[in-house]
Amino acid sequence: MRASPLNLAIALGVLGIIAAQLLLGHPYAGLFTAFAVVLTLGLQRRPPAEQAGTVDNPAELRRSRREIVGAFEIERRRIERDLHDGAQQYLVAATMKMGEVSLGLDPDSPEGRLLSAAQEDAGRAMKALRETVHGIHPQVLTDMGLEAAVRDLADRFDGVEVRCPHPLPSLPSGITASGYFFVSEALTNAAKYGGPAVVLLAADSSLHITVTDRGPGGAVIRPGHGLSGMRERLAAFGGSLEVSSPQGGPTEVRARMPLLLNVGESGYVCD
Repeated sequence: MRASPLNLAIALGVLGIIAAQLLLGHPYAGLFTAFAVVLTLGLQRRPPAEQAGTVDNPAELRRSRREIVGAFEIERRRIERDLHDGAQQYLVAATMKMGEVSLGLDPDSPEGRLLSAAQEDAGRAMKALRETVHGIHPQVLTDMGLEAAVRDLADRFDGVEVRCPHPLPSLPSGITASGYFFVSEALTNAAKYGGPAVVLLAADSSLHITVTDRGPGGAVIRPGHGLSGMRERLAAFGGSLEVSSPQGGPTEVRARMPLLLNVGESGYVCD
């Protein structure tokens, strides 16, 4: 199969990024590698209509997008496990040993003050690592589901209220993760521009997530920015993202992902 110039350009560009990350010893090089493998296979296996930009089978396009999202999610979880079971455990052990040493030192001595400063540094490192792990894939999302993870996320912002009038059904991991990172992006934007926000979670035949803030309005989805990327991720599950943000506010960002479409047409059965 002959690759088009566009395919070759994309593949070479991605391989260049990977080469640079590997040479620099980037800790997340595996994430770039997973992306490259899936992207290259997708480019070579796309039907002619899709390569030409005229897709006649939306379900097939959603399936291809889900494969890419799935590859990223697998690598994301692997990185989270490696950080949690590796670096974080070493930091915990080091902190405990420093605590034992401090018992035999005068806290006002030069050695005691130096050890105290080292303990504070280790504590800050632990906090930073936990925040990094949480941003990659929060464990609460896997253990307790979307509502609990969103409430945990809301606690990291000022004045955020989470409403979930009815218990959410069991959701596939892809939809759960997409919903969580949509809320994370929307709350980050609200914190920058709109102030306190309200998150509403609901489900019927679709999962509905609405984030509303009382900011000045005027928000738009710009190509290449966070919400634009989230719209693409939601589309992988047949979902959509809409923004209502009149001048003067409020700003309302809505995500919807179908749950009860036919098998193969949504992410419902695709863990």
